[in-house]
Amino acid sequence: MEPLVSMTPALQRISALSGLFLAAAAVFFHAGEALWNDEIYTLQQFVFKGIGTIVTDYHVPNNHILANIFHWLWIKLTFVNNLGELLDHPWRIRLLPLLFSAFTLWLIFQAGVQVGGPSAGWLSILLILSGVTLQAYAFQVRGYALSMTASAAISALVLQWASGKPLTRLQQAGLIVASAALLYTLPSNLYFLVAAVGGAVFAQAISARTEGIKPVLPLAGFLIGGAVLAFLCYQPVIGQMQGSEYFATGASFQGEHFRKFGLVLSHFFSGRWLLLPVALAGAYFGWQKGGAARKQIAWLLPVLLLPFLFSAFRGDLPPERIYLVLLPVFTLTLTATVYHAFEKMPASRQAIAYGALLVYSAFAYGYGVYQVRQFLRNGMDQADHYYPGLNHNYYQHYFDPNTEYDLFRKKFGTDKVLILESSEEHDMPVYLRHKKQVFVPLDSIGSYLQRRQTFYVSSSYARAFMLEMTKMGPSWNCRYLQNEPRLPRIMVCEPVAR
Repeated sequence: MEPLVSMTPALQRISALSGLFLAAAAVFFHAGEALWNDEIYTLQQFVFKGIGTIVTDYHVPNNHILANIFHWLWIKLTFVNNLGELLDHPWRIRLLPLLFSAFTLWLIFQAGVQVGGPSAGWLSILLILSGVTLQAYAFQVRGYALSMTASAAISALVLQWASGKPLTRLQQAGLIVASAALLYTLPSNLYFLVAAVGGAVFAQAISARTEGIKPVLPLAGFLIGGAVLAFLCYQPVIGQMQGSEYFATGASFQGEHFRKFGLVLSHFFSGRWLLLPVALAGAYFGWQKGGAARKQIAWLLPVLLLPFLFSAFRGDLPPERIYLVLLPVFTLTLTATVYHAFEKMPASRQAIAYGALLVYSAFAYGYGVYQVRQFLRNGMDQADHYYPGLNHNYYQHYFDPNTEYDLFRKKFGTDKVLILESSEEHDMPVYLRHKKQVFVPLDSIGSYLQRRQTFYVSSSYARAFMLEMTKMGPSWNCRYLQNEPRLPRIMVCEPVAR
């Protein structure tokens, strides 16, 4: 039954169009972005080596096993023969995580419906798409898109349970599959699963004290059952995981753990801080309302917070992107709390509030993209740039090795040697070998300097290289191949006549 508070039909249509526009903008910015280091390594070392390697090799955590199984199936179904085809046309492999992400949006909508009908469903779509975090990872050839799909499925089903609607047999099976898929994609997703079980027990204990925790046991059993299935699937690589430095523990509850928590949540907010007081008020109203509202909030909040505490207790320091699995839960927490805040408004003001949120979301998205681009652009002008957190990734927007290297070959021919500076083995060298471009490491520069011979340098830290060359005085003139901000950047250095 449609709740008393709701968007008007016109606002729902505008919300749908807004969501479509925001999704299209994400596709425009990111669907064709060049493959970067981690993706290339994943494809080289696992996906193109076949399913036998994927399920038995865990020498590094780049192997997001279930996601790579899907990537392997995808390249077979789409007739991709080698990595070079994907370097030239990355959209061919990015279509798969795009499908996962589209499914995630549908699941987020369904989860929102469990909170407050279609109005909350569209609200959840608006909230996840108006931030910039989802778009930064929705197309990556890693396991993050699949992890968010699985966590969104779990969230939708648990919120249905919390609303008092029993799960069908098919949904129960879906919960087991989602739990198994989540854990078999990334071992660190175990934090989410433990929090999901613990949060369900807490929600049941808080909202229905007379019944005890017995009603939550089947739900917990489905989640644990999926985890057991994933554990069985991990058996071929479990020995490689034991004792691995990537699973090592450290000192508990260090300052870095709390810094990481704040950084992740601030990037989830993506600058939309005006939502925070609304969410805090809505959390209070929802809790006071009791019933399904309290039970849903009592599940969402622990699941959002506990994974950070588990990590801090173990003393591990995973990269921030490990917490992307929480983005659907963060979105649904905002959805539930904002919805309950609007619910307390007089009916005449609810349409105004939803309309204002639509405008704010559009502004927040536009500003969020602008802020990310400015951050990356300013970083290129610094000698030693670093991109922290989730949203400021160097391989967004300005990362375009194909265009830079093709322009170099067009201007100077295919026989010039390129000096490669500040590059890892699995990024620029892969592009250059694919293009049959001859390159040498930076330590070869000495011979060019001694012979006073024109040389060409490709660097991701072009500004730092330029500064080093200025220290050599006026005997060398270095300039950029082209003036547009881009990563990597090629510089042309010519001797000045004495």
